[in-house]
Amino acid sequence: MAARQHGVISREQVLAVGLSDDQIEKALAASNLHRVFRGVYAVGHPGIGRRGRMHAAWLSCGPGATISHGSALELLGLTDRQLALIHLIGPGEHGRRIDGIRWHRVPLPGPTEVAIRHGIRCTTVARTLVDLAGSLGRSSLRGLIEEAAVRRSLDVEAIDSILARRRRRGAPALRALLTPWRAAAGDLPALRSRLEARLWPRLVERGLAFPDANARIDLDGVRFEVDFVWHERMLVVETDGEEAHATRSAFQRDRWRDQLLQAAGYRVMRVTWRQLEREPEQVVSRICSALES
Repeated sequence: MAARQHGVISREQVLAVGLSDDQIEKALAASNLHRVFRGVYAVGHPGIGRRGRMHAAWLSCGPGATISHGSALELLGLTDRQLALIHLIGPGEHGRRIDGIRWHRVPLPGPTEVAIRHGIRCTTVARTLVDLAGSLGRSSLRGLIEEAAVRRSLDVEAIDSILARRRRRGAPALRALLTPWRAAAGDLPALRSRLEARLWPRLVERGLAFPDANARIDLDGVRFEVDFVWHERMLVVETDGEEAHATRSAFQRDRWRDQLLQAAGYRVMRVTWRQLEREPEQVVSRICSALES
């Protein structure tokens, strides 16, 4: 049972498989069980890892508890940041006074606001963004929306549905940041990087026709992908993130692709992260001018 639960087991589960309270205490004294949270133990050794701690926190807080906020972000794969405390929503007072657990007094998630990740109950991406909207700055919240878009887990309709049911802190900022994504009407582009996800909504906000994202182009018997392309205007926009374009081989590959595109009549514009951070309006204006010319 513990193996299915990332190495942890609750006291209720131990009793259910036949051990007595006295046997549990002896197992603890012999280091066969190790306390993680109140009423939850690691079996055999204490090295249970992050998912083990989250599973233990969930078990400790009883039925109806849900991993949430920053801990849900980690479990959903939207951040690499590991918080010292496990964040959780629970019914009543469950989890409020357990060391190592941050208990949140917010509305309990409904059935459509809960997901199971790695066998652990947590809030969905939509509900997690709503929960965090009141405590994050605009830049951090935008970054999470972009990350969710890249991972194909941004559900604007679900977020709007949650916000419509009750007033929540940060709702105006979240709604405003979702405006360009909402314009896609459920047909979000297939984005592959945060830089693409940062540029795409800015293009939408200018009222430009949606470009094809990560579209395949066949030239001279060679097939490759470009980040954004307006085929009718013969314009390609490539986003040069440092993680994918900083090596010497990437530099050579990019110039070879540019030559093929330009020989076929395409115009190529390259946008870097620094440009988009420092002069976003100018970058978008230059793309608009290229589309109009």
